[in-house]
Amino acid sequence: MVVALVIALAIGPIFWLLPSKRDKRLAEFRSAARRAGLVVEVAAVPKLDADPAERVSAGGVARDAKIDCAAYRLPLSSPLPAAPRWQMLKSQRTSGDLPGWTALEPPVNLPVPAHDYWRQLSSIIDALPGGCIGVQANAHMVAWLGRERAEDDTATAVVEDIRAGLEAVSILHGELNAAAMRQDE
Repeated sequence: MVVALVIALAIGPIFWLLPSKRDKRLAEFRSAARRAGLVVEVAAVPKLDADPAERVSAGGVARDAKIDCAAYRLPLSSPLPAAPRWQMLKSQRTSGDLPGWTALEPPVNLPVPAHDYWRQLSSIIDALPGGCIGVQANAHMVAWLGRERAEDDTATAVVEDIRAGLEAVSILHGELNAAAMRQDE
C-alpha cells in the first residue's frame, strides 16, 4: 500500500501538467485560426454590462471590469486610410445605428449617410459565430473578439465562418476606401 501511495504521489503531478479538455479545445481553435491566416492574440475588453459589484469592491475600491477573450485579426493586404475605424462591443446598451452593439469611441471615417453602411455591417457581424463579443476595424486589420465557443460545429468550421465575416467587412471597407479616395481626387 505504501508503494502504491508513493507511486501515485510521483505520477500524480505529471497528470496535473497534462492539458485539460478546455485547453485542447482552445488550442484547436487557435491552430485553425492560424491555418486560416488569422493572427491570434489574447485580449481583454471592457465589460459594459458589469454588475455594480464588478465595478466597485466591498471596500470602495474602483475595479476595472473586463472580459478576457481572444482576438482573431485579419490583416489587410494593403492599408485602407479612408476606411471607417471603430470598435463595437455587444451590449444591452445600443449606441448608434447598430442594435445590440455599443461603440467605445465615436467611429471615424463613416460614409455620409451612414445608415446603409450600418445596415450592411449589421448583417455581417450579427452572423459572426463562436461567442463573438466584439468586432474591430481600422486601416490595417479587421478583428473578431470572442470567447471561442462552438455549439455543434468543429473549430475549423467556426474559424472559417469568422474569417468569412472578417473578409466581408474588409471588402466593404475596401469599397468605401476606394470611393473616398476617388472623391478626394
